[in-house]
Amino acid sequence: MNKPRLLTVKKPVRLIFAGGFLGSGKTTALGAMARLLIRRGKKVGIITNDQSGNLTDTLVVRQMLEKLDVPVEEVVGGCFCCKFDELIDHVEKVLAHEPDILLGEPVGSCTDFVASVANPVKINYRDQFVFAPFSTMVDPDRVRELLFGETSTTFPEDVAYLFSKQLEEADLIVLNKIDRLGIKESNRIAGLLRERFPSKQVLPLSALKGEGLETWVEQLITGRPGAGTVLAQIDYDRYAHAEAVLGWLNAAVKITGDRAFNPMDILEKVILRLRDGFRALNAAIGHVKLAATTQGRSIWGNLVQLNSEPSFSDRHLGDALSATLLVNARVQMEPPELESLVRAAVAGTAAEAGVATEFIDLQCFSPAYPNPPYLTRES
Repeated sequence: MNKPRLLTVKKPVRLIFAGGFLGSGKTTALGAMARLLIRRGKKVGIITNDQSGNLTDTLVVRQMLEKLDVPVEEVVGGCFCCKFDELIDHVEKVLAHEPDILLGEPVGSCTDFVASVANPVKINYRDQFVFAPFSTMVDPDRVRELLFGETSTTFPEDVAYLFSKQLEEADLIVLNKIDRLGIKESNRIAGLLRERFPSKQVLPLSALKGEGLETWVEQLITGRPGAGTVLAQIDYDRYAHAEAVLGWLNAAVKITGDRAFNPMDILEKVILRLRDGFRALNAAIGHVKLAATTQGRSIWGNLVQLNSEPSFSDRHLGDALSATLLVNARVQMEPPELESLVRAAVAGTAAEAGVATEFIDLQCFSPAYPNPPYLTRES
């Protein structure tokens, strides 16, 4: 096995990784965390991750942190664990900006992160980095669906297996989106998580509203060095199957009109058409994220479950003659079916709005079998 490349830093950099299942709110949380750290006088860098290019998360993070001089890199074509050398390449690019803190967001279908990413970093770069406690973020609806079986799911059992493994390797379980819950329900779910994982700290959070953010950041900055718990056992066949049940689509669409149109209107109608199409097929959603950009400004929308309503950013672009629409969809469908449905949703919306559309890039597939090159279970 080859050793990863060397890295040099003027002073140790604190590494903060936040994992968690698709749709748990990692991007919003890391953007909010970065803004808070910058207000505290820290220099921050961010690395995002996805199985393919045209990643809405990277665009959203850059938009959230505009004018704050935050370097943002992305590792695409596989998870951090399977693209470890590429991860280090992008880490080096961020380190050129001499950050105090580096934030990383693993892809939402990733698990065994500690053995495949954190441990190789600790072994090969023990003098360059200090690990903050490893966080796994969870959406309350996913906890009820995949962990405690309180609501129905069309996902196979292996997806619940992956979800549970993500929680097993955390130092901190971050119960996000508590703004959607009452205090009683938030306390109930947090209590159930503490009973199920008694060795973990559970932190309630609303990344959107900022509730609990100071407490979380304090734990990551002042807590004893972590990096998570090495999984004693994981079935890679089940892990691979859990990823492979999802069709994985990233697309970029150019939109033009003879007359000015509203990009937000296009985005909303596309995401609603997609939701209705997935509902008709009873196809479980990992997440669906759309972003529309024109003249350097962006808006975005998210959909994380079949029976939920999409949420949208509060930015308004106004009318435009051209825009680019990014579509990221992780849905329990065969890739050809997913591609067909996305193309139909875009075409139907375009016809209704009287605009022209062109797919300038589209990748649709199921993730390959995970094969981390530097896997080690040393603790």
